[in-house]
Amino acid sequence: MRRMFFATVLTVLVGAGSAAAQSTIAFGPHDFSGGSAIRNTDANINGQTCVFCHTPHEGSVSVPLWNRSSTTSTYQVYASSTMDAAAPTSAAIQSGISGACLSCHDGSIAIDVLANLSGVAHTASTAFTRQATSKATYGASGTGTGNIMTSGSPFLGTDLRNDHPITIVYETARAATPTEFATQAISGTKVTVGTTSPLPLYGVSTATATVECASCHDPHNNSRGVFLRKSNAGSAMCLTCHVK
Repeated sequence: MRRMFFATVLTVLVGAGSAAAQSTIAFGPHDFSGGSAIRNTDANINGQTCVFCHTPHEGSVSVPLWNRSSTTSTYQVYASSTMDAAAPTSAAIQSGISGACLSCHDGSIAIDVLANLSGVAHTASTAFTRQATSKATYGASGTGTGNIMTSGSPFLGTDLRNDHPITIVYETARAATPTEFATQAISGTKVTVGTTSPLPLYGVSTATATVECASCHDPHNNSRGVFLRKSNAGSAMCLTCHVK
């Protein structure tokens, strides 16, 4: 009854063109299971919330227990004459943390193409192809055909020239213009930047840690909207790294 109540409330909000902020995956924008705001009526997937990203067995090792194939897209990447770090490459994006995000958000792989799905036969270590067409839309935030994202604000496509650069080594930029970038901190193997609500960088040392999609976005927490790790009021997100 409680699940049905919350599902009803969220359906009303989405239908009105707004999205309720969620601190959990269930019923949020990253929940593609049956009964969620972004409904999938495929009987094999119905009710499974985590399976669209993770699997307890036979997942990829590039991202913890990852249940999707890596993107193989060729990207047009951000470039600027004022960049202090080397421009990102398609190969780096494909193999990195951001490639996991883009396996959905670049529109190259259907949301329900998974490596391991309970109840569906497959060959170990070989992702099977599954493109159910039971879902024609992705709620109020975008549209798609055959569960492939094609438009709306979550859709980035393969042209990333108008998006913040990803897979760039933060220290390269900071060392080039140290007065313009905040310093890093490291605790064990966790690298962060900024002092107030620091943001994560990805790598085992401050010399190699990179800026990724997940530096600014937490895919498991949408309490601030658009999965932001912190509020950007007063440009707080930007000023975590950029000293202005």
